[in-house]
Amino acid sequence: MKRRLPVDPRLLTALVITLAVIVLYSAAVAGANRYVKSGMADSTTFSSAPEGYKVLYRYLDELGYEPRTLQQFETLPEEGTVLIATSEPLAKQVTPDDARVLAGWVRDGGRVVFSGPFVMEFVRAMDLQVGTLYGQETELRPVMPAFYVQGVSAAKVGSARLLPDDGTWADIFKDGDGSAMLVRRVGVGEVVWLADSYSFSNEGISEADNAELAVLVSASGGPVYFDEYHHGFARGGGVLERVGAGGQTALLALGLGIALMLAAYGRRLGPTIGVAETPVARTSAYIDSLAGLYRKAGARREALQALADGLTRALTRRYGSPVMGRKRHPSAGAALEQTQVLLGKENIAEEEFVQVAGMLARARREVEGIDG
Repeated sequence: MKRRLPVDPRLLTALVITLAVIVLYSAAVAGANRYVKSGMADSTTFSSAPEGYKVLYRYLDELGYEPRTLQQFETLPEEGTVLIATSEPLAKQVTPDDARVLAGWVRDGGRVVFSGPFVMEFVRAMDLQVGTLYGQETELRPVMPAFYVQGVSAAKVGSARLLPDDGTWADIFKDGDGSAMLVRRVGVGEVVWLADSYSFSNEGISEADNAELAVLVSASGGPVYFDEYHHGFARGGGVLERVGAGGQTALLALGLGIALMLAAYGRRLGPTIGVAETPVARTSAYIDSLAGLYRKAGARREALQALADGLTRALTRRYGSPVMGRKRHPSAGAALEQTQVLLGKENIAEEEFVQVAGMLARARREVEGIDG
């Protein structure tokens, strides 16, 4: 019959709760992902999602433009282009200070490229009035010659459109719904605005002449810096900040599960184990008295055996085993050996008995540290 392993109910309960937490969390994340975005934003150079810009970033790098990521907004680069591209509201809110920094940088000669309609905080800080609406995804031809469309016969654009309130903007791509790409000067700097981020995205960059357009627009002003700061990738951010709310919740669930398991393993399994009863050690006085009684009764063999047993117990108590005790006390080993020799004889002479009994008694006192 097979022996069943004991299962502590508390341990089993903890394991069930841990598995339930993991399953419920997985179900919640799977359901939530159908309706909301969680974790890393899609519209970043780190993302391979259709809305990301990883392909454009690597394409520029392979062409030798050495693109970089901008992960702080306190100090902007001395030269080059800042590209702020997103197909969704930015993960990190644009503060008034961020907008003022960018507006001042552009007025002083900087160049910014907006890709997508979710950049209104920056636009308003430059005192620009532009409306947005949505039309159709389509392929457009340039409506005017410009450096940005040299060699570009057509571009596939997304559905977002721009509606400037004044004539200071130059239309590069436009249809009946509105402008798909605008350019204008701000101070001594420049703003280029693509209404929709599709043309620069992983999904759209291979359409029509979008790749050529993306290179001309983003890299024509020197180094290009992709704004990742407002996608949540701030310089110096820790792992917890990078994984987002979903990852933080997962780590919390994992920590709770581990805590429950440790608490269960730390509890006693089965009934209380009683303390083993240790027989009371017989004192040397008791052993000597017993041996004396045996001797008076003429039972020399029993007297020697009692003395030898007492010495053996003393060695065991002090050193853990008779073998270790004999190594520490050679006299004890010699006394026990002589005892076995006498016990093997048929008759034990009085003189032999007294000699060996004395050896056992002296060895016992030596082991127990008793003088005399």
